[in-house]
Amino acid sequence: MSSVLPVMSGLPFGRVSTSGMSLRMGNEKWMLNGVSYGPFKPNSRGESYPDDAQLARDFAHIKALGFNTVRVYDLPSDAVLREARRQDLRLIAGIPWTDHTDFLSDDEAWHEIRRRVHEVASKYGNGDRVAVLLVGNEIEKTLVRWMKPPKVKAALEELVTIAKKAAPACLIAYATYPSTEYIVPDNADVVAVNVYLEQQEKFKRYLLRLMNQTASRPLIISEFGLDAHVHGEELQAEAWTWMRDTCSACGIAGTVWFSYTDEWFRGGEQVRGWKFGLVDEERQPRIICQTTKDGLSPRTQGPYISVVVCTRNGAATLEACLAALERQNYERYEVIVIDDGSTDGVPTIAAAHESVRYIHQEHAGLSVARNTGKDAARGEIIAYTDDDCVPDEDWLQYLAQAFDDPMWVAAGGPNLPPTPRNNTERCVAAAPGGPCHVLLNDEEAEHLPGCNLSIRKSALNAIGGFDSVFRAAGDDVDVCWRLREAGGKLRFVPGAMVWHHRRFTLGAYLKQQRGYGHAEALLMKKHPNRFGMMGGARWRGLIYGDGGGGTVPDEGAVFHGPYGTGAFQVVYAGGAQFGWWHWFAGVLWIALSLMFLCFGWMWVATGLVGCALVSAGNVARRQWRGSGLHRASDAFLLWLMCLLQPVIREWARVVGMIRTGARPTFKTALPDIIPPIKPKKFSIKLAERSYWSATGKGRDEWMQALREHLAATKRTWREDDGWRWFDIEQSPLAWLTVTEYHGGPRKLTRIRLLLRLDWRWFAAAGVLLFLSQEHLGFVAGFLAVTAAWLTASVIRGVTMIQLAAEKSGLQAM
Repeated sequence: MSSVLPVMSGLPFGRVSTSGMSLRMGNEKWMLNGVSYGPFKPNSRGESYPDDAQLARDFAHIKALGFNTVRVYDLPSDAVLREARRQDLRLIAGIPWTDHTDFLSDDEAWHEIRRRVHEVASKYGNGDRVAVLLVGNEIEKTLVRWMKPPKVKAALEELVTIAKKAAPACLIAYATYPSTEYIVPDNADVVAVNVYLEQQEKFKRYLLRLMNQTASRPLIISEFGLDAHVHGEELQAEAWTWMRDTCSACGIAGTVWFSYTDEWFRGGEQVRGWKFGLVDEERQPRIICQTTKDGLSPRTQGPYISVVVCTRNGAATLEACLAALERQNYERYEVIVIDDGSTDGVPTIAAAHESVRYIHQEHAGLSVARNTGKDAARGEIIAYTDDDCVPDEDWLQYLAQAFDDPMWVAAGGPNLPPTPRNNTERCVAAAPGGPCHVLLNDEEAEHLPGCNLSIRKSALNAIGGFDSVFRAAGDDVDVCWRLREAGGKLRFVPGAMVWHHRRFTLGAYLKQQRGYGHAEALLMKKHPNRFGMMGGARWRGLIYGDGGGGTVPDEGAVFHGPYGTGAFQVVYAGGAQFGWWHWFAGVLWIALSLMFLCFGWMWVATGLVGCALVSAGNVARRQWRGSGLHRASDAFLLWLMCLLQPVIREWARVVGMIRTGARPTFKTALPDIIPPIKPKKFSIKLAERSYWSATGKGRDEWMQALREHLAATKRTWREDDGWRWFDIEQSPLAWLTVTEYHGGPRKLTRIRLLLRLDWRWFAAAGVLLFLSQEHLGFVAGFLAVTAAWLTASVIRGVTMIQLAAEKSGLQAM
């Protein structure tokens, strides 16, 4: 198994590593079970921890309660490391720095932050106690909006890179929270989220959402708790139980309960009036301490499952697949290998596994093989996987749980690339066109790939099984569409994971894409209403798992809530799945280039080719994020794949359409998920001012003063609707604000003056200047008027900032 799973190699004994969406200790799965600790009033050495004797008692008690990890918010002292080692506890350690201020506006401050991260990672990340280093924790939501989410994300990714170089064996992450869930570094080893939800069903729904945002990395709930002062000790204990059960059922890699004790020191003073702790300030245990060592709630007996592995000449990978199936943490299942006319060592490999039923058939194609497996299956659930897949040891356990309601007729989970066999396979894993799932929401799927697809046998028989016309691909898409048309629902189960090898040569990858294109033509023949005018499939849901990093949180893609104050701020990624670059991908640009060449319009054809090359580069750049690729040769190979993949696939589809007579209907349904309308304006920063208050006044008071001024001067204005990166706009000016908290009532408010211009106006002005370049007098006059207008706008905007600040009682810095 270790030769297949991408477990970090070369680690010191006892190090925690990642393996897909799980954590491992060695080759064994390891569930992180943590509790937070501190910060405390500084001890005699100035450390944010209790005295050594109390710390030793606390860690011994934490171990006795069944925890294996402690999260600390300051750097671990020597005493903390000593007691953690004595009790065999791992640590999640935060790297403290000034993340509550605009750290990107000060080059010296940013340089110091990077230096500190490197220093701390070098010192603490190479030992045996710190399992996870956090390069930051919960940057405040309005501050993220002020600094701009893409810049904040890029800054955190830089810190993660610095920490990884300094401590390559340590897991590196950033702890986000629901108000900025979109700020997760693509290069982080794990996704850490602080979540406080008091109802189990809401908590479960949010976990499913987070699992779909992790990009196939382990998810750790880095804070969760319930205040016993408000809810009572009984409900606190109940919350612990359902939190652990829910996280286990969803495939979460670890949890941290907040907190061990009510003793909490923050902002220079002891925090009073709350009881999140397992014990109170005097270390008296609460009822919850009676439940922390209890195991997970027992699971009901699941259905009998028939695992069907269809293979044709798959001897190179079949052994690993069957070995993994023998190690399933589930009892009621069988394994059937359907040999579709193999000429290699498949029969010998199957015969070496006594528990495997082997069935040989003359070569008839994938769909016929799947139906042969269906007919031979004894189980009520048939779980299909491919011969180049290695199912996780809990794969069947999670699939069995998915059929707890009759409405679910099929279920499946993610398929992740394992340790690549060569560098080309590593690039293929990042390239577009791989097997992926399509989700209508965080649980219901529109499509599940056949390499990880389980179906109720009765439902599959009811629709007539797989269609034999699909011999190599497309069979899973067809069967998912027909199951849904028959009234069934498909369930996505994040924990039901398989490792799925990608193609390991460029030729094999392009051959696969050609096969996919041919399958799309067959699907179009059978389901013409599911294909658009250009011949591509149209999905009602969103596509997940097709390589690349997360969505860039640009303006208009994130609903921040009015003035950036939303508690749950999410990225609406629908619009990100199609961009301008897609118009220059595929066969169309080649056909147009040839047509213009025939007409002698060389410059137009050259321009189209240039756009296609740039388009492929843009796709490669998006796929590169979070891919783990580094070398220049990797970048070129990925770019080449992004250039050729749509051409090969689309050409195969066009040829297939001609051969089969397939035609789209041009009447596809609108998607269920409609992306938000992107802003038609862009912002230019004109000025910025800072104001201080020692009496607790901030942005709210300033904005109210500005409203009153605008109303008194009879000016019209609009305010942020939750989608924009400004608070108040009085066209063409706008103001964006943020307030930093500096302890007690002390606040620093920053105000940015923006010029908001319409892209269409800007483009029109550019065309006008281009056409008027021979009339220098007109151009000079236009530029002079524009400069005067900008100067007047700046003066007016800054004056309004100052007037509102004086009225609200803010002091200029």
